[in-house]
Amino acid sequence: MQLRAIGIAALLAVAGCQSAAGDEEIEILDIDAQGVAADAEAAACPDIGQKAYFFWMEPRSAEPGDKIALFPYWTDMPGAYNDLPPGCLQNLGVSPEGAATFTRQDDGLPIAEISPDVEAGTRMRLDATYNGHSLIGPVDVFRAADNPLVGTWRQDGEGCPADSAIQELVFTGGGDFSVTWTPFEVYKDYWGTYALDTETGAIRLDIEGGNQVPGDVVTEGTVSLSDNAMTFDALYFGTPVSAEGGCHAGFSQ
Repeated sequence: MQLRAIGIAALLAVAGCQSAAGDEEIEILDIDAQGVAADAEAAACPDIGQKAYFFWMEPRSAEPGDKIALFPYWTDMPGAYNDLPPGCLQNLGVSPEGAATFTRQDDGLPIAEISPDVEAGTRMRLDATYNGHSLIGPVDVFRAADNPLVGTWRQDGEGCPADSAIQELVFTGGGDFSVTWTPFEVYKDYWGTYALDTETGAIRLDIEGGNQVPGDVVTEGTVSLSDNAMTFDALYFGTPVSAEGGCHAGFSQ
């Protein structure tokens, strides 16, 4: 069975590289001037070697003004998250320039605050180094007022056949979606992109790949949202092979 681990192959391929900037210009902040915790220099910063270093695997969705904690991890296999001491992070940077500012908590944990004037649809990149190894954290900027679908949703399975309710329906601020009936590590049943007309509620899915894509999926319809509840008309995510029937119930966060 194929597992979808977005970005892990690329991370492993570049593990140990000294630069995450590529051809883009990165705003590098002087962390010594940001009040780095005094004990950070004395903190143990173990050298893990040529592994993949990261903040998160898939692009995160965030709004202007949001604050994001930069917890560092390393891995040598999909789904494995191994902690690193955040006080050891250096060379904090962001692209595009000025898209975020950085502060440090007393324990040395860096906090990135997205600038209030960053436009929705911007793909940001947060960068740092750990013992000379690069870490990257992509962020898709959106505004909930323009796209209320963004987030992780769960289907109400009451009254539905066993194993038919979707446990993770994810819509990102970058226009991607994924469907998972039984979450396990980085596994997803299928994924792709979506288009939403916020005025009419019309929505269309474009499936790009998957480990399980039911044959009865209906990719176009309308969506309605109210009080963190979401329902679909016509659009149907399909019946998984493990279920005796489909679930047409609504979703909640």
